[in-house]
Amino acid sequence: MNTPNHTATAGRRYAIEFSISMVAYAVVLIASIKTIEHGLPPALKFVFTLLPVIPIAFVFAAIVRYMGSIDELQRRIQIESLSLAAGITALLAITYGFLETVGLPHLSAWYTYAAVMAAWLIAQPFVARRYR
Repeated sequence: MNTPNHTATAGRRYAIEFSISMVAYAVVLIASIKTIEHGLPPALKFVFTLLPVIPIAFVFAAIVRYMGSIDELQRRIQIESLSLAAGITALLAITYGFLETVGLPHLSAWYTYAAVMAAWLIAQPFVARRYR
């Protein structure tokens, strides 16, 4: 009897949800930028600036659903990878924060987000290797 691989099924569902959310993000982002470029009252400018957050919330929801539907080993690998990513990012942010006091330019919070995501991606194969 073939039993479904729940982790593979969860991965496929995550890939679909993530992809749809990211396409929606790109569409909303472009529409938002184009609308703001045409000039809006300040209150509407804030609304249109924040519109791309909505599809990103769906990305977050997809990640949460994925983490809740994978098996215990995969969940442990993801959580350990994310923990390492958070620690690495904290060290980088603190280090750079000190360097800003001696003249390096202030960086946008976007760099922190990018650092977490990159560190999470890089940490995964190293953590997974420990469990093989």
